[in-house]
Amino acid sequence: MLMLGNRELAGLIWLGASVLWVLSQKQLRESVVGLVTAFFKRQILVPVLAMLAWVGLELWVGLQLGLWNTALLKGTILWTLGSAGVLLFNCAQADSEHFFRQTIGATVGVAVFVEFFVSLNSMSLPAELAVQFVVVVLVLMVTVGGQKPEFKPAKMLCEFLLTGIALALLIHTTSQIYMNWHQFDGWRLLLEFALPIWLTGGLLPFLYVFSIVLVYDWAFHLIDGEARNSRSGWRSRLALLVTLRFRVGSVRQFTQYWSRELSGAQSFSAAKRVVAEFVNDQERKQRAQRDEKERLRRYLGSQEVDDEGRRLDRREFATTIEALGWLATCQMGCYRRGDCYRGDLLNILDNDFTRRGLPKESGITLHVAKDGQSWYAWRRTVTGWYFAIGAAGPPPNRWEYDGPRPPNGFPGQDSVWGSEPFSDQAKRNWR
Repeated sequence: MLMLGNRELAGLIWLGASVLWVLSQKQLRESVVGLVTAFFKRQILVPVLAMLAWVGLELWVGLQLGLWNTALLKGTILWTLGSAGVLLFNCAQADSEHFFRQTIGATVGVAVFVEFFVSLNSMSLPAELAVQFVVVVLVLMVTVGGQKPEFKPAKMLCEFLLTGIALALLIHTTSQIYMNWHQFDGWRLLLEFALPIWLTGGLLPFLYVFSIVLVYDWAFHLIDGEARNSRSGWRSRLALLVTLRFRVGSVRQFTQYWSRELSGAQSFSAAKRVVAEFVNDQERKQRAQRDEKERLRRYLGSQEVDDEGRRLDRREFATTIEALGWLATCQMGCYRRGDCYRGDLLNILDNDFTRRGLPKESGITLHVAKDGQSWYAWRRTVTGWYFAIGAAGPPPNRWEYDGPRPPNGFPGQDSVWGSEPFSDQAKRNWR
């Protein structure tokens, strides 16, 4: 039942070697101890045990239907330790509109079929050890190469090599299956292929319920922090449950502001009105987002402006403004600590503004005066429109600009910045 092939043996050997290396390092050993200790805390252990019980129920049903037998035990263990564990700890995404469809799609996709097909035949143990080592190194290089633009050529080369290895394994497996077709049990192979599909599908209801418990636990935690007494807390919890029910996405948007408003309600009906107001606020925001997407689509590529002179094609405007604003905040912090602006700030930030909505290669250009007393940065949006921000003196000095070309000098030197800081004359599209 648990007979391992050379591929699994090679994986266990590398895993064991990695564990031994980690345990030989004092700092890493302490981290592992902390990780193991955290795993046995109630917040993690209880969901894991509940999931294992659910999987056990799935296996019992599968056994009754003839979909599972002890010959599938190895595949079941590997799926439980791998896919099921990942889905459990990622189930916070279950409020996503397409979560279940994406999960099933990933389970029955072409990549899964190719992975299963390649696993039908393994090479010799030394060959498996070598291939797995090379694959891990290449994957790590791809991951690191995706962090900085200058590593892009190396990343592309590693991806090419990984594709070549995958094709070689596919060809090798195909040839082995062709030569040894009489040794394969078609029904057993079908059961092995179907195993992760129906196990994943059966796990989705558990993940959905768990995601509901997870988000409500967070909302109740916020309510407990604001509740004046136990009666107020229970009233607020009940109002939230009765009004929102299983709308996981809405519960996830519940913030401390709304928990404060809810806790201040003097009656159950008043608490329900607060939750209803929260729902209306979320719907207004969603409509505004849809309207913004529609406006962006309608004016795609347009050179028109509105009555206030603002451009109608505003793609990347908001994200660029937010990223430049964050850069300005960081420069202010640098100046207050060292009495000068930093010319290497983009390197310090790893030029990463993905949390502000920009792509990994942000396209931001930074200029800092030699004496560190003035600076500016600009970015060209996908529409061809430029945004810039800078300072010509100590904080809170701040200049903002947008226009058809980037600034050619520091604020106060190039006339495109306007006549003074905080002026609206050169930043019409910042609003």
